Amino acid sequence: MKAFLLLVAAALVAIAVALWTGIFNVSALVPHWGITSEIIEFARDRSVEVHSRDVRIPSLDDPKLAARGASQYHETCRICHGAPGVAAEVIAQGLYPAPADLLSGESQKELGDKQLFWIIENGLKMTGMPAFGTTYQKNELIEIAAFVKHLPAMTPQQYRAATSNSGQNTQEHNNSGAP
Repeated sequence: MKAFLLLVAAALVAIAVALWTGIFNVSALVPHWGITSEIIEFARDRSVEVHSRDVRIPSLDDPKLAARGASQYHETCRICHGAPGVAAEVIAQGLYPAPADLLSGESQKELGDKQLFWIIENGLKMTGMPAFGTTYQKNELIEIAAFVKHLPAMTPQQYRAATSNSGQNTQEHNNSGAP
């Protein structure tokens, strides 16, 4: 037991020295050490899985839900995640870790409906992902999640049609280089 306590004390001293010396670089331009990334990603994935278990939402497969989430996605999410035919805005280029690529479909394959909704509602610490549960109603968050689930299958034309009621939509599409 004494050896264990000494080991723990030594580890705490090593951590304190590392923090005090600034050896851990917090710059968003410098990637995490491999082990740091693995620990953070493991903690994130387990946390989302555990905390989303009790989420009660309808199926996100409903196209009507997705259609209603288009304008909210366009107003808030496409800034960092982009959209079909619309590049993410310049602010997203400086985020570390980089925002999830929601157009590829990989995030949607990795996450279940509950997990996707939970991330949108609660955000993710140590990323640029805000908690939209403070600004949107639950039904709107469900609609955004449904839209995100359908996003990879959308063409730029379908995206423009789905978001045509968004206030600055035409200008943003013209600035994106999309036809």
